[in-house]
Amino acid sequence: MCSIGLYTATDQPVTAIRAAADRLSGVDLLVRSGAALDGPEAVSEFVDRLARCDVAVFWLHGSESRLPDFESVRERLVERGVPVVVARSGTATGDTDSTVEPGVQSTVRAYLDRGGVLNMENMIRYLADEFDAADWPHDEPVDLPSTGVYHPDHPGATVEDLRETFDPDRPTVGIWFYESHWTFENTRYVDSLVRALQSEGVNAFPVFTNPTGERDARWVAEHWFSDESGAVVDAVLTTFMYSLTMDERGRSASEPADSTAGFLAALDVPVVQAMVSMRSRAAYRADDAGLPAFELALSVALPELDGVVVSHPISGKERAAGTWDGAADGTAPLLHQPLEDRVGHAARLVSNWARLGRKPPSDKQVAVVLHNYPPSDDGIGTAFGLDTPASLDRLLDQLADRGYRITDRPAAGQQIVEQLVEQLTLDARWTDPEQPENGLTQIEPSTYREWFTDLDSALEAAIREEWGPPPTAPIDIPGVDLGSVVVTVQPPRGFEADPEKVYHDSALQPPHEYVAAYGWLREQFDADAVVHLGTHGSLEWLPGKTVGLDGASAPDGLLDGLPNVYPYIVNNPGEGTQATRRSYATIVDHLTPPMDTAGVHDDLADLETMVREYRDRSRDGANDADLSGLATRIREQAQAQDLGPDLGIDDLQRVETDRLVRELHAYLTDVKTSQIRMGLHTLGEPPAGERLVAYLVALTRFANPGAPSLRESVAGAMGIDAERMIEEPETYDPALDCFYADAAEAVTERSLELVEALAERDFEVTRGEIEALSEDLPVLGEKRDPEAVADLQAVLRYIAAELVPRIEAAADELTNTAAALAGQYVPPGGSGAPTRGNADLLPTGRNFYTLDPRRVPSKAAWQVGQSVADGVLDRHLNEEGAYPEEVGVVAWGTPTVRTRGETIAQILALLGVEPVWTDAGRVESVEPVPLDDLGRPRIDVTTRISGLFRDAFPSVAGLVQEAVETVASLDEPPAKNFVRKHALEAAGETAGGAGDLDLKRVFTTRPGGYGSGTNKAITTGEWTDESDLADVFVNWGGYAVDGDGEVEAAHDALEDRLERIEATVKLEDTAEQDEFDSSDWYAFHGGLKRAVADRSGSEPASYVGDASDPDRPQIYTNEEKLRQTMRTRVLNPDWIDSMEAHDYKGAGDLATTVEITLGWAATTDAVSDTLWEQVADAYAFDEDRQEWFMDENPWALEHVTETLLEAIDRDLWAADQETIDRLRDLQLSVDGELEADPEVAR
Repeated sequence: MCSIGLYTATDQPVTAIRAAADRLSGVDLLVRSGAALDGPEAVSEFVDRLARCDVAVFWLHGSESRLPDFESVRERLVERGVPVVVARSGTATGDTDSTVEPGVQSTVRAYLDRGGVLNMENMIRYLADEFDAADWPHDEPVDLPSTGVYHPDHPGATVEDLRETFDPDRPTVGIWFYESHWTFENTRYVDSLVRALQSEGVNAFPVFTNPTGERDARWVAEHWFSDESGAVVDAVLTTFMYSLTMDERGRSASEPADSTAGFLAALDVPVVQAMVSMRSRAAYRADDAGLPAFELALSVALPELDGVVVSHPISGKERAAGTWDGAADGTAPLLHQPLEDRVGHAARLVSNWARLGRKPPSDKQVAVVLHNYPPSDDGIGTAFGLDTPASLDRLLDQLADRGYRITDRPAAGQQIVEQLVEQLTLDARWTDPEQPENGLTQIEPSTYREWFTDLDSALEAAIREEWGPPPTAPIDIPGVDLGSVVVTVQPPRGFEADPEKVYHDSALQPPHEYVAAYGWLREQFDADAVVHLGTHGSLEWLPGKTVGLDGASAPDGLLDGLPNVYPYIVNNPGEGTQATRRSYATIVDHLTPPMDTAGVHDDLADLETMVREYRDRSRDGANDADLSGLATRIREQAQAQDLGPDLGIDDLQRVETDRLVRELHAYLTDVKTSQIRMGLHTLGEPPAGERLVAYLVALTRFANPGAPSLRESVAGAMGIDAERMIEEPETYDPALDCFYADAAEAVTERSLELVEALAERDFEVTRGEIEALSEDLPVLGEKRDPEAVADLQAVLRYIAAELVPRIEAAADELTNTAAALAGQYVPPGGSGAPTRGNADLLPTGRNFYTLDPRRVPSKAAWQVGQSVADGVLDRHLNEEGAYPEEVGVVAWGTPTVRTRGETIAQILALLGVEPVWTDAGRVESVEPVPLDDLGRPRIDVTTRISGLFRDAFPSVAGLVQEAVETVASLDEPPAKNFVRKHALEAAGETAGGAGDLDLKRVFTTRPGGYGSGTNKAITTGEWTDESDLADVFVNWGGYAVDGDGEVEAAHDALEDRLERIEATVKLEDTAEQDEFDSSDWYAFHGGLKRAVADRSGSEPASYVGDASDPDRPQIYTNEEKLRQTMRTRVLNPDWIDSMEAHDYKGAGDLATTVEITLGWAATTDAVSDTLWEQVADAYAFDEDRQEWFMDENPWALEHVTETLLEAIDRDLWAADQETIDRLRDLQLSVDGELEADPEVAR
């Protein structure tokens, strides 16, 4: 009997070899894979047995390193006289290592390269024929198809044969899977998927192919999934890793897809991404993360570049059961075994998407879900930057135009919201006894129990443990029935129902009312799809696996395959990605609100006038006596506006006048030129008129790909040194006869005038007209810069020819939302902050993607992060006299996506390490910067990452922890290495080896939980003093991340770190969002500051790195930054007026702004009595605004007054009695009108 030994570096060929062995007798076959040789003893035993074989074959798939100690193994076999055949994948041949004739080696390799059972059988026969005395008939190696159809019910079928079996009245789902899985008979998961699709009433069209081969997915889409009439499939499910549409793997979110991306758009059907996991099913089920970091990158982040619907694993990789038959002895094949419940869910998901394309609009049922978080009467339709009622109105117009039955429709979206308010009033004081009957429907207890028990048993048990058994009373479902569309409200998250949960539960299961609402959408309303309108709801933040959800994950169980279309703001890709990965959403991104310069107003405008007068008169030679009266008025006004902390001046009365005027001029210039957003965006409606002009100036403030900076080119064309204008606003230039701050103002005015001139021509301008516009600019300096003039003409052409059409394409936001509901493909697009030099991210209306997490931080981010780190340390050294030994940093997921990791770069720079990049731009490790080059100590850094960061960037969190451990291991003086110093002190050592030190420095919430908890305590009122807020911060955030991205409870370790932190830092990267946009800002940075103060006993320094201009990051204290934002936006009458244009939604957003002010006051000391008075004057006491509130959203005015009174009651504002009385009178007046007539707003 011939004895053949075979080693394969990968497990993939083992299945085919085993099947071939089953067909043979008379051969003693010994087979091992690389994974089976798990130690020296296993290798030695294998080699001993190989030495008794007639021939040994090594299939190395690369280099000899794929087999431990290959050279010595080979030598032992040669010494025993065993013929050795070595084959390698790729270009290597293995000729030099083989001891057989070259023809034998090349033939064996030919069999192996082609693969499959037939080739494996003939290879074994060939080897037996060569090395056994008996004759073994065999065939030559045969080429197997690289692309083909496979169906378990139709073996050997052609494409035409298979399509003949399809029921034309049923949807057809195409399946892409790897050619190698077909070749090596690793198709059990495909079989399971086909069966699941058949049970859904769908035709399954499975195709195997090599995504990098000649007949790739594009070829299949164009030749088999399409014909001359269009697509023959209604949806596609793909199991491929990487992206199908990019030339270079790892394209980032700001880079456009290459031209090959068009094939998915041409196919124009939904594409669902399922994962064929490389781990076992048991490992998947046990892992809170769902997917390991490498699969997150390869099977989620990169496929997102194709505009897919991300789902979850449908199989795990496991050894097949049983032993080999006959004389064969081999490794059990490692097969992709189906996760049956996940296969079923993926089949439901893709089938539901497929049905959308076949069902007539008039027969469809679509649910539009409005967010209401935190729950309040004034905030239905929560969505950052979006006028939800107006957007709802436009969406309904779009659907009606497409044939949806829209009936009983109120005149405007605002009236729909008002009907919902009437049904939902959350304050029992105003609830009408008949109110439950005003809701859309009620769910009977018995019906709900059926839905509840149909949930995954683990999810059912978790909800029951959290909230008890299903309720015995009916559950009200709010909503407005419009025929084909129902508009409803996402239920409360549950913290309000049991505020005590705030203290301990970051992963709160949804209450029964929440479960019932989504059950009703699925089971009784029978929704074909759901639209979650705006950024963002709570569904995707419910507990469960972080990505690759299972049935026990709440979002998965509640949607259960329901197509989810999600209009989302373009500059929030991190949280949008949470929706794509945890609620299987198709994103349709939308524009940000338009931006404009803040200006100065009212008392600040008067102060600016006085400062200008002082500087002009002083420059003209006026003496101190002449200026004394003006100087006094300036001091008085600065004191009245409480500008001391903004200026960094402790005593405004004693400071030297020239310094005060200089600081005021710089500060007011900073405020005046700050970019702020104006109003809200309406879905599908690009800005127009003055708003468009201002937005275009904001979008071109910085250089964009393909276009220079408008600001800098205008400056140069006017003879102004742009660099000095930006860097030295307080410098007087005699050639300009003005300060550079004044020159900057002139540049802004001229920029607006230039764009207005383009707008007057409807942006249809000739080259000659653009040249004339640039030449008409006045020259303030000595002469124009010719290069700047050329740049100015280029950017004006860019605005007219490229940028305006990109903005006007915002109409796609509506058409693509409707297209998604019609079962069409939404094309992918980049994401980020357009006004940060990223205007090429437009147009919107795209299914945005993010970036490859392995590329964080990028080299560009490293430069910005270093600059911020240096700026923070320089400022702290200057003001405190020493470097901080430990710094606490807040790291979020969304800014990491937008900036490619500037915060992470800042952390690494503080630690004194730098990233090591591969040639492909991926970060593979960190290396210490030598102390001599660093020029300062290494700073200890504690990082609080968000739950989103934990989910999206586990490998990056691990990289930060790895950096900490690397620094701690360095043999350096503790005085120069604060990480090592603190670790040794904690271990009771003062020098020597670090040993087993406690080096936990990266903290987050527990898996399945999100947030810091601080804002939950504040919005629910569940706190008494600041120590309660610190406790919540610690309880929620006391989970440490290790170097592998794994999370474990470590509350004591967090307490230890908080006691040592001397400064806190958060990096802000865009002016499109600020600290008063969401409670998350104060929850994390304010919460960290409050926790440090409470645990350490002293207030830490607190900094904000403003990198909205990445070329010129600025360092502010947190108090300075908050106060500046209050003056540029929160108290800006232009901004408040811009919100009044948005009726109910604008009023609700204003009330939220006041509530966020309370949050900052509770977590920091930044909101002074003067600022509170100005908030009250602007938001509560202005009579015109009161009237507007009462007309549009009286609950918002009630919210404002309650918040202001709470600030007083909690001693956050020492208001005088007259103010208190006015607020109480106002509250009573509003309450009285609401109580007397709950429909007062209508």
